[in-house]
Amino acid sequence: MISFQPLPRRAIALAAAASIAVLTGCSTLSGPGAPTATTSSTAEDTVISDDLAVLEEENLEAAIAHLVEDVEKEFGATVSLAIVDGKQDFLAGADGSEPAWSTIKVPIAIAALRDGASEELVDAAIKESDNDAALALWNQVEWTEGSAQHSIEDLLNSFDSEVETDEAFGMSTWKVKDQARFASHLGCIPEAEYVYDAMSDIVDWQKWGLSGLDGVHSKGGWGLDEDDGEYTSRQIGVMPVDGGEIGIAVSASWQTWDDDNSYLEDSGYDAVEDISAAALDEIASRLEILIEKALETGELDPVNDCSETSRLAPVATESSADSTEEPAQESGN
Repeated sequence: MISFQPLPRRAIALAAAASIAVLTGCSTLSGPGAPTATTSSTAEDTVISDDLAVLEEENLEAAIAHLVEDVEKEFGATVSLAIVDGKQDFLAGADGSEPAWSTIKVPIAIAALRDGASEELVDAAIKESDNDAALALWNQVEWTEGSAQHSIEDLLNSFDSEVETDEAFGMSTWKVKDQARFASHLGCIPEAEYVYDAMSDIVDWQKWGLSGLDGVHSKGGWGLDEDDGEYTSRQIGVMPVDGGEIGIAVSASWQTWDDDNSYLEDSGYDAVEDISAAALDEIASRLEILIEKALETGELDPVNDCSETSRLAPVATESSADSTEEPAQESGN
């Protein structure tokens, strides 16, 4: 069984969730920070038992739908969840069409390495979620292939994963279903090996949710959409299991505007950050057990045949002289 680092106590999580009702905002003068990884107890046995009961009485999709509904009620969030194995997609909640934030750095890093980018930049962009490093990787693809947006879209499309890229790449739309599809094949892509390994070495202060699961390769992203006041924390992950790998993607979001469509104080933004880490921790701990049980019953069939994995198109050999303008940078991560 994949072991999980201790999670926040549910009592603390509930208190934080209650505070969101009145303190769900941030200052427009400060960019979004990161949720803080915390330690405490795992999800309560009674909650796990309820999840497993739904799985046994119905199926995995019903069980993750139960999980999502439970977490949404407890944490006041809108949750999107996808699991992809070698046969099908399992979806629950919303579609996760909020900004991709730093999860989009995974395909950016893969494309950039193919175009000669340095591994040091990949380490910074993936392990530490450094935005400047990610911008340098994006520019590497832009200068080499003429359009970073088209290159990233082509890369993902070749693995049946749709994306709508944006010049401010963190604002790209990459739904959880499409993220999990790509993640399920990540270990089969030779060009992705370095990125795949980096996703298992995330800095300690970002180890919440999927990143807190031992053995899971993951990348998180978080940020505030200033157009609608929605704060989102999301993750893309690959779970190695006996016989192959499972792709996972999760997103949780909160509204941070008050009734007058204005932001509240920094203390409210801190509350959103804390509750997002607690919510993703809760999802990950419960999801791990459901996946293990579904593997035992045969409902999940891991991706294990890399011969059926799509291969990336050849790397472009000419640079575009007209592609030197840097994309706009978003304030999230």
